[in-house]
Amino acid sequence: MPGDKYELYGRPVPPHDPNADIMSVQESAFVLKCSVSHLRRWLAQNPKLRAYSGRRLVTNRKVRETYFRMNQSAKKQLQTAA
Repeated sequence: MPGDKYELYGRPVPPHDPNADIMSVQESAFVLKCSVSHLRRWLAQNPKLRAYSGRRLVTNRKVRETYFRMNQSAKKQLQTAA
């Protein structure tokens, strides 16, 4: 059974405005259709793309586009290898 912290911070949440420039990690995970923990790990591996609003980790549009491009190229490589 998930704990209270997971319920607050570990689940993707639909954003109030899907076209917003800055989103929380939870909102970004919902838009990018990935898990919050995966997005946090990816941001930890790419420290130049991380941004904070106070103590809260946020992403901007450029970071989301970069994530999407990197994952699209990985999916294409998997499809051509199969």
